[in-house]
Amino acid sequence: MKSRALRITRLACALGALGVSLSAHAQYGGHDACLENAPYDSNATPDSGLGSPYINGCIRALSDQRAAVLLPSALEGAGPAPGDNSLRRHAWGFLDQNGRLAIPPIFEAVRDFRHGLAAVKWQGLWGFIDTRGRMAVRPQFHAVQDFAEIGLAVATIDGRKELIDRQGKRVGEPLDESVASLHLQDGVPALATVEYKLEYRSNTGERRYGDSRTQLTTAFGKGLYVAMSDEGRYGLVDQKWNWVLEPVYEDISTSRDEGVLATAYGPRGAVLLDAEGKPIGEDQGYRNLSPLGKAFWSAELGRGNYVVLNAAGEPVAKLKSDEAYGSQRYGDILLYPSGGRLMALAPGRGEPLELGAGLSVAADDEGYVLFSNAERVPVGLLTPTGAWLHGDTAPAGLDEVGRMEVRQGKLWLFKEGGLLNVLDAEGRALLKPEAVAAAQEMALKQLPLDIAGGPLGLLAHGYCHCGSETGAGLVLADGSIAADPSWTAVIPLDGADGYDDYLVPQQSDLKAAQLRYAAETADGMRLLDAAGKPMDLPVQQHIGAFRHGYALAYAGGVSRMIDRDGKTYALPDYFETEVVAPGVVRFLKTAAEDARWGLYDFVAGKELSPPLYQHIGDFQDGQAIASLGPDRVGVVDRQGQWIVPASHHAAERVNAQLWKVQQAGPQEDEYERPAALFNARGRALTAFLPRLQTGVDEDGAIMAGDGTHRWIVSPDGSDTLDMEDASYSRLGDWMAIRRAARSGYLNAQGQWQIAPGSAVGGTFRGSPARALLTDTDGARVIDAQGKTVTALPSGEWSWPLGSTTLLRRYYANDRQKTDYTGLDGKARLTVDGYASGYSEGFAVSRLSSNAMRAIDGKGALTGPAFDVLGPLSEGLAPVYTDSAYGYANNEGQLAILPAYDVVSRFQGQRAVVSTMDMSMIIDPTGRQVARVAMECGVRALYGSHNQRLWPLTLPKRCRK
Repeated sequence: MKSRALRITRLACALGALGVSLSAHAQYGGHDACLENAPYDSNATPDSGLGSPYINGCIRALSDQRAAVLLPSALEGAGPAPGDNSLRRHAWGFLDQNGRLAIPPIFEAVRDFRHGLAAVKWQGLWGFIDTRGRMAVRPQFHAVQDFAEIGLAVATIDGRKELIDRQGKRVGEPLDESVASLHLQDGVPALATVEYKLEYRSNTGERRYGDSRTQLTTAFGKGLYVAMSDEGRYGLVDQKWNWVLEPVYEDISTSRDEGVLATAYGPRGAVLLDAEGKPIGEDQGYRNLSPLGKAFWSAELGRGNYVVLNAAGEPVAKLKSDEAYGSQRYGDILLYPSGGRLMALAPGRGEPLELGAGLSVAADDEGYVLFSNAERVPVGLLTPTGAWLHGDTAPAGLDEVGRMEVRQGKLWLFKEGGLLNVLDAEGRALLKPEAVAAAQEMALKQLPLDIAGGPLGLLAHGYCHCGSETGAGLVLADGSIAADPSWTAVIPLDGADGYDDYLVPQQSDLKAAQLRYAAETADGMRLLDAAGKPMDLPVQQHIGAFRHGYALAYAGGVSRMIDRDGKTYALPDYFETEVVAPGVVRFLKTAAEDARWGLYDFVAGKELSPPLYQHIGDFQDGQAIASLGPDRVGVVDRQGQWIVPASHHAAERVNAQLWKVQQAGPQEDEYERPAALFNARGRALTAFLPRLQTGVDEDGAIMAGDGTHRWIVSPDGSDTLDMEDASYSRLGDWMAIRRAARSGYLNAQGQWQIAPGSAVGGTFRGSPARALLTDTDGARVIDAQGKTVTALPSGEWSWPLGSTTLLRRYYANDRQKTDYTGLDGKARLTVDGYASGYSEGFAVSRLSSNAMRAIDGKGALTGPAFDVLGPLSEGLAPVYTDSAYGYANNEGQLAILPAYDVVSRFQGQRAVVSTMDMSMIIDPTGRQVARVAMECGVRALYGSHNQRLWPLTLPKRCRK
């Protein structure tokens, strides 16, 4: 008894010399049961053989012949322990394999022994002890991991991760700030998995990390960002991450539409936030805020009342409950009933507009709303800007409207006999009387391009207007017409490729004055300017569409090019020409099937490239795709010089400065053909990868990748950021980068022997050392330098600990199979079922019934079936049957009857087993060597003869 007390005193003094207090008590789980929760698969994996939702709690599993145990603290004695089952004033120590107290319970927390050392927590800091309880590394770290086989461990001090040796000295280079965690496993070299912090990178290259007290969620307003504090509250920060709106809100929601206010919910209710981050309506007590289109907000007050706010958050109307529920929105126009009258709210108006009584909506289109009276006669029209046209302000013939249609932002009103007029958003009638009259005789068609200040439409002969004296023409922007009786048709020469009157007009960079048209007459075609006036160009037999500022014209048997001013340019006598760039045509000299394309500059009057190309496309920014034949595709400039060599299968334009180029050669699946990104200087920006996809992010940068490797490319192709397998999202001037975990292998000096990569790695084992590595290319066995030793067939491969063979599990003919393969890739054995690796001559297979049986060395099932059957260890295997765990021998006979809720494997002729009330160390016969259970409200350790070994005394009220 004196020797035990002496050992405890010596260890306490040693700890005291480190400058720590001995008054700390253990951190505990807050329960007195001897089972602790563990990850659980309802169908136990054959390789683990566990399957229990618990692990041993009062005595942990043995490791290095030591088992962690939580007992009344040796530093305070059992007397102060409260005896109320709370485990207060308990501490952690270790038992040896015979259940003797090898290291007294004095630590706040411990980890299991690994390679002769165990992590212990003292006074809030972690260090390491050896198996005799001597301090090997003094407590100085805020967190630690177990030592790996290479003699290194990962420790955390002041938030920094570092590698330490068995003396606690730092080893290797400091870890990068971006590293969130580093996990070491056994093997030489050691498998090391790196997990990365959420990284924020600014346009200027500044970096911040997501483990700080602030995390960005989205960009907002004028250089602001919605951010979350470490307490999970939201506010706004500026570009330097300073709070401009304190994080007091439960949520902040933003819109992708520019200029739209954000909503925030905080201690004073719901508020709106403007672009500068200032709260709007903070003193109003709004319960909820909902957008009503882009022009209004609905703010809920108490008792079912509402306030309508404009886009700036200013109140414009108060609505009672019945008015709010009777409201309807048409575009950005809001209608609601009030006192028998119909009211309207329109963007830009500071107060409601009274429309009147007895009105109903007859039609609406993009914010234009037509109203009719009780007799269903149209009597009023409300425009998107809130112009109320009725009575004297109504357009002529409004009561005759039978149909309305919005074209290019303008409202076209039709009656049964034809067009009435065209209105703009302010309600102004755009067509002059002569244009309206002409529209009664002619068909009025929309134009292919939507250009401000351009003509409103085309006057054309309809099926029943062949006798019109007006002639075809244009309806101009001022509402007048430009027409001539001699014109049989007017053809738009811009944006007219595949033009259809029923298609939505396209946008264009052209100005209204640049538009050109062709008028068909009995003598030929006349070139018209944007106002529909004939230009100084003789009548042509044909005028084609303008491309790159030029059009092909034909007259008197001669083809010429014309510009928008009507100036002509001569062409050689080619069989076919097409404009592919400003002032440049591609040409075919003959009609032969194998004729090649060349390039000709008709402004300078010289040939740029002889007929070389099987195909050459349109030029953009001076470059075009060209082909010399199959697998001879590249990119050329206007002088015919190759920018990207003609050695590729195909190419496509990504933008004006970037090309996606496919690799040449045979390819079974074209979808898998490797491709890479090239810039306008011909430099490859990415590797050639199968399934390479490109896209554009919200800042215009180009995203390229195949799902496992990604690049961010500047729009002009001058800069490329290799993201490897990281994903990212844009947050204004910042980019949030999320990197996947990567695995590599470290040597004993803390240096990367095999650099981290995206492959899934296994631990090295055996001599010579080998490891299993799996990536997108499949599975392979590698040596300690990372070189492939054996490439494995396709499938899901594993290498269970203790197994001398690799395993591949798969289905064949609807049956589960398991292959056993040597490290040389040669098949050894195939068995039915989902099987484990071999241990002591036997493996375990899970059958289709989910029961488990042993497999002998020839692959034959042997022995009885169990609910759970683990691998043999020292002649005994854990089994689960009859709702309890026990052990079976190598013949399948129950050697230790099932009586436990959780068990461990045998090591050194000892195993740890537990029930809800106690944990025990047992020998191979099932005899108790030691146990820990609750006695008188504290945990107590008992020996093989049930004698109490610890605590030395019980609380006074329990002493007998």
